[in-house]
Amino acid sequence: MKNLFKKDINTYINYLIIAYAFSFPISKAAVNIIEVLMILLWIYQDNWNHKIKLLKSSKFIIFISLFILYNVISILWASDTIFALNYIGKYHHFLMIPIIYTALEKKYINYVLSAFVASVFISEIMSYGIYFKLFTYKHATPEFPTPFMHHITYSVILAFTSTILLINFFMAKELRYKIFNILFFITLTINLFINGGRTGQLLFVILLFTLFFMFMKSKIKAIILSTVIIITILLLAYNFSSNFNSRIHQLQSGLHKAIDKKDYTDQGGMRIVMIKIGTETFLDNFIKGTGIGNVMKDANIYSAKNHYKTRDMHIFGDFHNVFINTAAQLGILGLIILLAIFYSLLSLKFKTKQYYILNLMFVISFILFSCTHNTFHTMNPMVFFVVFTGLFNAISRIETQEVRIVK
Repeated sequence: MKNLFKKDINTYINYLIIAYAFSFPISKAAVNIIEVLMILLWIYQDNWNHKIKLLKSSKFIIFISLFILYNVISILWASDTIFALNYIGKYHHFLMIPIIYTALEKKYINYVLSAFVASVFISEIMSYGIYFKLFTYKHATPEFPTPFMHHITYSVILAFTSTILLINFFMAKELRYKIFNILFFITLTINLFINGGRTGQLLFVILLFTLFFMFMKSKIKAIILSTVIIITILLLAYNFSSNFNSRIHQLQSGLHKAIDKKDYTDQGGMRIVMIKIGTETFLDNFIKGTGIGNVMKDANIYSAKNHYKTRDMHIFGDFHNVFINTAAQLGILGLIILLAIFYSLLSLKFKTKQYYILNLMFVISFILFSCTHNTFHTMNPMVFFVVFTGLFNAISRIETQEVRIVK
């Protein structure tokens, strides 16, 4: 009985991967439970020689491991060891990446993607209900109708999901599937623009333009068609979405104050000034960084020295940018390792065009997301990263093995 159970463990892990992809947009509790189960099954499964061989062959796994290791080493120059340990402890979500990478089987790939899309659909229904004041849920409001996560994260996930639907539309051969995907795309796009996440809205424009450019043979037609569609969507959103309209005006006001009056107290202005201060902090601590937990220590001093009119910088835990934050905390080596992580993702080999494009869309999505958020320190962004980096690395492994078998 024990041997029979061990034989089926990989199947159970694949079921959990599907459940993991479904759970993360809607339930943090489910994510935590599934992670524990996946780790226990993966350890019990044994077969370490095969697993280690696979892990050593992945540049992405090597770079993400180096990133975590260097974070651990940086505790040596962190001023608050307990804080640094708690900070690094959140990287436990990354343990799911090698599990997904080594365990995922080809027949479950589409189930993982479908589970994720189904979960986003549930989030969308909840979001519409909150927006139209049909019900309330926790802290979500009609201005920010994001029931399960922060509005920035939700907007990025909506924008990325839109690319899955568009790729399905382009690749589907049956009319009913094309209709389903385009209708879902429309409702998702509307949901994106009634929410307050400007990062996802900007990302949506970039991804849409990129997708049309990649799928259409005539690049001129691709540019014209995507431009017309994007402008139409933005005009409709500006005129019919009060949330989008007000957020655009807030952005304009913030930029006007920052550029003309050197007043960075608005949210947009604070993001600008944090990039400036973060860059200066990095350059002053170029080799090893300030250490974890120290990046905001002298932020007010930098602000005063440069005569920036800002809010108290100590109300922010970091620079709201994973690249700036990593560079300031870990110095040039930490930044290089982080950039190598994304480069390794872009270097993955795929036989299937659909997966190649989806991986590219994800990398673009997460890089832009990381420019507005400390994505390596918040649960939802981290699990978003884990699910899709694990998935795309596994797909690349599977398709590479298939090519070798054919040869």
